[in-house]
Amino acid sequence: MKKIILIPVIAVFIVIVLLVAYGIFKYTVKTITEREVKRITQQEIGRITDDEVSRITQDEIDRITKEKTEEITKQILGGAASDSGLKEVECDRTPAQKQFSNIPYYAGPLLDNHLHMPFTFEAPKSIYQEADWDAPILEKEVLAGDIICGFDKEKISSAFGFYVVPNLLKGQALKLIKQIEQQHTGRITPFLMPTHVSSLDLKPEEAEEILNSNKGLFKGYGEIAFYKGSFKGISPDDPVLLEFYKIADNHNLIVMIHPDYGQQSAIEQILKVNPNVKFLFHGHEMEPWVIYILDKYQNAYYSVDTSLFGIPNELIANLYGPEKEEFVSELTGNFNKILDTNLGKWKPRIEKYPDKFLWGTDRAFAWHFDSEVGVLLEGMSRSFIGQLNPEVQEKFAYKNAERLLQER
Repeated sequence: MKKIILIPVIAVFIVIVLLVAYGIFKYTVKTITEREVKRITQQEIGRITDDEVSRITQDEIDRITKEKTEEITKQILGGAASDSGLKEVECDRTPAQKQFSNIPYYAGPLLDNHLHMPFTFEAPKSIYQEADWDAPILEKEVLAGDIICGFDKEKISSAFGFYVVPNLLKGQALKLIKQIEQQHTGRITPFLMPTHVSSLDLKPEEAEEILNSNKGLFKGYGEIAFYKGSFKGISPDDPVLLEFYKIADNHNLIVMIHPDYGQQSAIEQILKVNPNVKFLFHGHEMEPWVIYILDKYQNAYYSVDTSLFGIPNELIANLYGPEKEEFVSELTGNFNKILDTNLGKWKPRIEKYPDKFLWGTDRAFAWHFDSEVGVLLEGMSRSFIGQLNPEVQEKFAYKNAERLLQER
């Protein structure tokens, strides 16, 4: 009897210790960075001759502080994903073979409106555990060149790419984002995504600074996932988030949101007060009221992505559940059932509101970028799109996404 009581007590004690250790780690990073930056800034200023001291401006002090903050933070947190830039890859651009026998089969272009790009930075799992997000590292675990090669094989013209940018490593993260845009222009449309970690999320003024310093680089803000991390329990109409929507309005950004349960009224509120902002939603939490939102608000759009590749209620082929082998087996083994289920759910909605729905994948984990998985996602998508009304197919596949970009 004592052993039975003791086990839960030990478990609770371990959880408390881990939480305390995490808090100490975050505080230590912040304290060390601030102390070292202050010391080095004063050291840099001290090297300047007396004759020049009077000419030191606050801008110069701020410049030194910014440079040293990123340098020290990089040493503490791990820094950029790749200091050597993008790696070259050999690519066989032969289009993927048709995976399934269903006819008709959509053969036109695709634009993936929901792609989570690998992290452009490295951070210890202990500091990133709040987000509960095990993303791969760009140019170490997943190469940008391989992503583009996959696009070519799958006839994906481009994608809305969600790039996580942490406040302490924004310079390093932006460097890699800009390299991708320069080398693969127009293939990945950058969205500025929050980290979902309290200590790393950008403040509104920091996001504004990034957008002003990189004019035209970002076309969207998000995904903001209100079911996880630092956004769990926060309402979409929180005053701080209203500031971000204003920034999105000023910079003509699309805002991508994944609402949590019970947030319909808050979503309606932000749509009302930001009529010029295009809001793109997704997520099973809002499926019961998505049609109401799309019907009532002209600036609301919806992405159909993850749910196309499985049956969540029956735990069949969950893109975010199993590992690659299990997902591939379940998708191929239950192909007709998955396709028929999703056609029954989404076909009537898409055809009723043909200008409001967009196709996507919601790739995020390392194995989601595997070529075998990629061609299966493409095959399922083309089978689904091919059975929509012919007048709707191209709109859902890519034209609605293109129009969102053009009308920003």
